[in-house]
Amino acid sequence: MILQCCQLFSSQVAQECLPAHHIGPAANIWSHLLGALWFLLSSLQYLQYQRLIRNVSFGDGLALGVYYLVVIVCFALSTFFHTFSDHSPGMHKFGNELDHLGIVLVLWGTGVSGAHFAFNCHQGLETAYVGFLSATAFGCGVFTLRPKFRQPAYRTTRFLLYLFLGASLFAPIAHGLAVYGYPILNNMMGLESFLGLAAINFSGSAVYAARIPDRRFPGTFDYIGQSHNLMHVLVLTGALVRVQGLLGVLEYWQGPSGKEVDAWVMEKKDFY
Repeated sequence: MILQCCQLFSSQVAQECLPAHHIGPAANIWSHLLGALWFLLSSLQYLQYQRLIRNVSFGDGLALGVYYLVVIVCFALSTFFHTFSDHSPGMHKFGNELDHLGIVLVLWGTGVSGAHFAFNCHQGLETAYVGFLSATAFGCGVFTLRPKFRQPAYRTTRFLLYLFLGASLFAPIAHGLAVYGYPILNNMMGLESFLGLAAINFSGSAVYAARIPDRRFPGTFDYIGQSHNLMHVLVLTGALVRVQGLLGVLEYWQGPSGKEVDAWVMEKKDFY
């Protein structure tokens, strides 16, 4: 009897002091806060590595640095939103806009790094793809931050812009596959990690949209393990997979294999 009373008291304290609507956001906050800190520390280590290894080109270093930066900003904005979303309706709306802007930025940075390494030896194509992606990302950013463009009348335009933004990431991939084939392109720009990132992020979006597992087990995952938590963890996992792939690409381009591919591409520029 005493044990049952203690269990009941403990359960009531947990419900009163640690309500589910606080635990869930806390998991979302910490997952991306720790992710942002990890990428910040990793970027500092990368800068130290680049300083020691003098043969890293400016363009290669910039492409990787951009990816580090957009991931850090994306996770920081996500952390801000989930931390202050309950402050007030106005803060929730503002934080939500920043959260979506972070998504646009990380898509842009992913595409920039991919296009750079895929066409590292063809400045014209790299510039064209980066320009197309930047223009589309800018349009998506405007729609994200301007209240007018979030009205129902602009729904089709918003959809097309985000569709173009997603397509702009895969356009240089498709072009590179047609020119180089899978094995060479994989070495040049880390295609496997790029596809891994896409697959993991798609899985996270699917889990979030389907509300798995909380939809099938109501109340079981109110504290932790809900679909939103899983999506955050998967997004972080995808970013880790991609940055490891980019670090491998950077090492590849500094080695003899990269120089051989560079020479081969310069001879075959008529293929473009």
